[in-house]
Amino acid sequence: MRLSLRWKIAGGFGILLLLIALLGWVTLSLFTSLRSVQRRVFDDAIPGLIAVDEIVRSYTAQSAAVRGYLIGSQPTLLGQYEDEKANAQFWQERGAELFTSGQEADLLRRIAATGTQFQELVDESVIPLATRGQRSQAFRVLGQDGTPLISQIETLGTLLRNSQDEAVMEQQSEVRARSNTTIFALIVLTIGALAVGGAMAVVLPRALVGDLSKLVDAARAVERGDFDYPLEVESQDEIGEVATRFREMQVGLKRLQQLALQDLELQIAASIQQNLVQRTLPATPGARIYPMQRQANLVGGDWYNVDVEGRTLSVVVGDASGKGIAAAMMATLALAAVRAEHTRGASPAELVQAANRTLREATEVESFTTLIYAMVDLDTGVARWLNMGHHPPFVIRSDGSGPRAHFLEGPQNRALGWFDDPGTSEATVDLAAGDRLLLFTDGFLEAKSPDGEVFGHNRFAETMQRLSALSPDALIDELTAEVERFAAGKLDDDLTMLVVEWAGTQADEPTPAQRGDQ
Repeated sequence: MRLSLRWKIAGGFGILLLLIALLGWVTLSLFTSLRSVQRRVFDDAIPGLIAVDEIVRSYTAQSAAVRGYLIGSQPTLLGQYEDEKANAQFWQERGAELFTSGQEADLLRRIAATGTQFQELVDESVIPLATRGQRSQAFRVLGQDGTPLISQIETLGTLLRNSQDEAVMEQQSEVRARSNTTIFALIVLTIGALAVGGAMAVVLPRALVGDLSKLVDAARAVERGDFDYPLEVESQDEIGEVATRFREMQVGLKRLQQLALQDLELQIAASIQQNLVQRTLPATPGARIYPMQRQANLVGGDWYNVDVEGRTLSVVVGDASGKGIAAAMMATLALAAVRAEHTRGASPAELVQAANRTLREATEVESFTTLIYAMVDLDTGVARWLNMGHHPPFVIRSDGSGPRAHFLEGPQNRALGWFDDPGTSEATVDLAAGDRLLLFTDGFLEAKSPDGEVFGHNRFAETMQRLSALSPDALIDELTAEVERFAAGKLDDDLTMLVVEWAGTQADEPTPAQRGDQ
């Protein structure tokens, strides 16, 4: 049952009605003034902080969408860019309603003007250049002219946020000042009613101030971005109601933040995966191809590609450094370069050189990609490959004495993306009918057990020797299960493998993966 503070005091101190009424009047005045300060915090200051964050986030998202479009040519990213433009406009209009002081309004106008310059640069220069196929020029324009504008928006946003922080601090100081004044007044009144009202005159104000301090601390936590800050207010009066509404606001803000981050990451991940996954393999009479890819996280840097030109089968498996979206974007660049060079008929050396130039121009200095690029003559079974900083390929022999499995020796060139000349030394191997060539990423070798031991080359070779009599599909499944058991089900890296089985001169039916039955 909710009972107002006035009736509580009147029922307990009827003989001191005048003093109790004065005490109630002082208390209600404090409550009203504090509610006013709270409304300014929750209706103006916090929405203002949210508006600033949304404006800066929206322009940053516009820049990310344009960069993603330049990399992946996904029309949906242009739609995302237009949505973020509308979102920025909405929050700028909302900010204009909230920011009424000269300094805050001026900072908001400068953010809007800088954002307009960025959008004009994208709409009038970057996108037209990309549409005409001049993506490198578009990247340079966006990097040279667009990046400083986004940085300026972030700087202005920080200044505007600091201004709002100062306003919140001033309001918090006002809360403390009024609380202190009220405590003093209540102590004076308590002295006049020591006989009957001393206990209540001390306990009640302290309880009020304690709950309000919890509300102020919770507001500061929300300002820092901590939406899980515990707010323990058990009172059943108006302060308790404010605390309840504040807890509901914390849950809502956290949900909105999580949904926004998840939506953005899912959109980026979907775009990356659409470029990386080769769902239908080309028909390869004379060979069977068995692909496997399993990602440890939502997105990763492993990738593969299969092409057939005449009677030559080309397969490549790559692994971009790092994890998450950054690795996936670098893998997309490498895969796009490989496919483009292969389409124009480039030699293996020309292909890796072109991919190396692309990565050096478009990625960070510390980023790199390793890969194995192999070409198999479907008539003779001769396979030659370039190892660009990758683990060596593996072969499973099948002859009269039984299968034999081992790593293939050969020169190892440098990883792509680090050096102007990574090297182009090749190695060759002769395959017999039924032999299998395995290309794979380091997720198999670097899987760790709970005590930190890695799976390693030796254990991999021993496992492959033990499983070599199985069919390729069963071999891949058993190897993956073996690695997962070793790592206790906790894989930190992606697992990608291509198994190429040369059938000899007799052409065979395509595998389910080659027919697109996945």
